[in-house]
Amino acid sequence: MTYLKKAIFYAYMAYVIFMYTRPVSIDRYLEKTSELDLDKIFHFLTFLLLGILAQITNNRTNDNIYAVTLALIVSLFIEFTHFVIPYRDFEVLDGLFNIIGCVVGIAIVNYYRKKI
Repeated sequence: MTYLKKAIFYAYMAYVIFMYTRPVSIDRYLEKTSELDLDKIFHFLTFLLLGILAQITNNRTNDNIYAVTLALIVSLFIEFTHFVIPYRDFEVLDGLFNIIGCVVGIAIVNYYRKKI
């Protein structure tokens, strides 16, 4: 069961890195955007799930160092690669929402672990 959890976690992390670092077409930026910026919500939700999966793969005695470090590294990697990928923009708020999503996911798992 531990290997299945880790496999799911690493597969999801690879998917996130692939989706956030692949080049996108210019047509996306030519479309009119709505008033509600769903991009930040998607960043939060994507990394919320990553934080939950990272904490589930941790053992109960770990003090969140693995998950928080992973969240920071993956978020920074993704945002800094946007400097070199065409049609991608580096945004501090995207990175912030990535980190907040991971930390909230970690906190949710810790809350439920303490209740059990």
